[in-house]
Amino acid sequence: MGRSDWRGETVKVGDVELYYEIHGEGEPLICLHNFSSNSRDRFTPLLPILAKKYKCYLVDLRGHGRSDNPINDWTKEQFSRDIIGFCKALNIDSAFFLAVSSGGMTMLRVARYAPDLVRAMVIDSATYRIPPEAQKYYKAPDSLSPKLQEYYKKANEIYGAGYWHELAQAFYNFRLPDCDINIPLESLKEITTPTLIIHGDRDNFFPVSIATAMKMTIPNSELSVFPNTQHIVMEFYPERVAEMAVEFFEKQ
Repeated sequence: MGRSDWRGETVKVGDVELYYEIHGEGEPLICLHNFSSNSRDRFTPLLPILAKKYKCYLVDLRGHGRSDNPINDWTKEQFSRDIIGFCKALNIDSAFFLAVSSGGMTMLRVARYAPDLVRAMVIDSATYRIPPEAQKYYKAPDSLSPKLQEYYKKANEIYGAGYWHELAQAFYNFRLPDCDINIPLESLKEITTPTLIIHGDRDNFFPVSIATAMKMTIPNSELSVFPNTQHIVMEFYPERVAEMAVEFFEKQ
């Protein structure tokens, strides 16, 4: 799909051009996808429900979809600064957030750094640390199957298929102890935002004990565990996650 077919816009935030699309009308809802995906692929199945209630901003994180990444920075710290800057650039002072996996990890920082911005958030399959038992799922780029290589080749439309190695290497580096996904559990006590944590009890990357620890630490939080469900609950139950998000936001 070429740029002439893009229906959204880009906004300059610091060094990056972030691509976004708007769907629906109402109060703003910022939607943040998982690593090596994009906002359209991840949230289109949820839009029939979400866009009836909210003005949904589907944002491509840096290096993903139709957003660039000129300094090759994949840290959640930078992602969070990008999203705060994105909201400022679009004059969004307060919004709801629905975020999954890497997007959810980003929101653990956004909610701490900009509490007035985040009215409430729903985070699906997020974590505050990479557990040692999950490291076996992080593979070096050259050891990936052809199927996974093809998956990465479709992850960014700015740089083309050859960019897949950068994405795959960044994901592989998440296993390292100094990866900034790893933050102190105690730091989550700083989050005052109403938070709904959604998690699958068969998540290969992040065991449900992580979600439980987050629920016990984030002061104003709820936890919903989906039985027999793997990583990224909305991949399996998009309508239910959308309904739960709307129900949670309407309570706030």
